[in-house]
Amino acid sequence: MNETGEPEMKEKKETTQVFTSGITEQTTPLSKTKKNLSWQEIKTIKDRYNTTNWQSAGDDGVYINSHLNEFLNVDIAMPTHQEKQLKRNIKSELGNIKFKLQDGTETPTLNEYLADDYNRVQGIIMAHKGKVIFESYPGMNPTDYHIWMSASKTTVGTLCILLEKEGKMDLEKPLPFYATALKGTAWDKVSVKNALNMATGLDLEETTAAFSDPNSWIEQFFATLFSKDAGNKWLDILKEVQPIEGEQAGERFRYSTAITQALTLAIQGATGESYKDVFNQKVWSQLGVSNPFMVGQTADGFAVAGGTVYTTIEDALKYAMMYTPSWDKVSTNQVITPEILERIRTLGDPRAYVACEEEAYSIEWTGERAERNSAQWDHVWADGAMFKHGNMHQGIYVDADRDFCAFVFSTCPNERSDKAPGFMRAVAKKVADK
Repeated sequence: MNETGEPEMKEKKETTQVFTSGITEQTTPLSKTKKNLSWQEIKTIKDRYNTTNWQSAGDDGVYINSHLNEFLNVDIAMPTHQEKQLKRNIKSELGNIKFKLQDGTETPTLNEYLADDYNRVQGIIMAHKGKVIFESYPGMNPTDYHIWMSASKTTVGTLCILLEKEGKMDLEKPLPFYATALKGTAWDKVSVKNALNMATGLDLEETTAAFSDPNSWIEQFFATLFSKDAGNKWLDILKEVQPIEGEQAGERFRYSTAITQALTLAIQGATGESYKDVFNQKVWSQLGVSNPFMVGQTADGFAVAGGTVYTTIEDALKYAMMYTPSWDKVSTNQVITPEILERIRTLGDPRAYVACEEEAYSIEWTGERAERNSAQWDHVWADGAMFKHGNMHQGIYVDADRDFCAFVFSTCPNERSDKAPGFMRAVAKKVADK
């Protein structure tokens, strides 16, 4: 393991590919993480653990991302539904797929992208019509756990839409109507809907400049969110956020995990139950997953539902499949009906998305401009496909109209361009022939 925990900048090395049981295994330097570390290596990682070291996406981060429960307290939901085994129809030729970027240049093949350790992809899995058609595990074992990072936010957005359908949440009401701890603050002028679409008009955006300033509001928020000594100071800081002068809620998409944390408060207020219990009741217990669902907690025991969901990759794919017509391959109950899916895809306002950072990312990562963000998803294209990105390049992709879904786990520095969503989108179009 890297002794400093910093990202390794290595020359590209020759790689080989081994095909076993339909699984594309990439033998790269990152593949060493599939093996057990010595107890001394693990102790060293734990001794130097802090949020900055973890989020730098170095070799320490690879271990932390796959062993979250050793670093944070977690709340756990056990599988309850009869297990559903996903069938395989592996199409190895998909590893040769490429796609065009906006400037007309072509990417390397998917296999080449996965084999290049610069991209630090640990695992990727894709399904079409309810069957796994491609999977590769360059830096993890298929049964390993991994953190979802901000792909977790989709669980919060979906819960709010489900609660709306049940009449337990009115999206037009001010967020503090449910998140009562935020009453009397700037949040009073933010509706649940605007929070779901990350258009709060509050000064809490996650930007490079904000993260570079240790005194910025967002830096202070994150410093307390995972601190074992901070108690509920994260909530005190959440109450202190101020509006952006001249900007109204709903006008502009400004991404922030703090918004998802406020929505998690609202979910608990609307139901009187913990986020984990609500998600388990409405989603996880309905899926034929093989393993537990875990979510990391703050020092005072509150779920960080916008970033610390922690599962195996195949169970994550089963969650993604819930949004597709093949939901019956993973559940006996249709949790996401066509009506719910349409609400999720269209809740966002395309006008608030224009010229935002995520719009630029959609173009950079896939070569195609998304038309909006919506209900905690970063990108929704005109054809209805959705993608949610997570720190260090996690990602969930759902294209219900093509009956396709995918999940990717990585430990890659954020400044490196993420092409995984572009490959997912290219594969979806290829297998659906449209």
